[in-house]
Amino acid sequence: MNRVKKNDGLKRFVSLIDEYFSSGGAQMQFNIVSRETLLAAQENPEEYAGLLVRVAGYSAYFTQLSREVQQDIIDRTEEKL
Repeated sequence: MNRVKKNDGLKRFVSLIDEYFSSGGAQMQFNIVSRETLLAAQENPEEYAGLLVRVAGYSAYFTQLSREVQQDIIDRTEEKL
């Protein structure tokens, strides 16, 4: 049953990407990490030193970003498909 949900979500994800680019979109970036992981990294940065995220066209270690940028990433992390 979970497999059906995963496949359905994947189809919607691909459709979202296809629609974006067919409408003239030029670039998309994804962080495939849970909100819970990001919150844990804020609380215990020493345990998540290797956590890389995409930020406005570049990759950065999440724990080395300012708290403000970290929070912005967390706030826009989850999209339900």
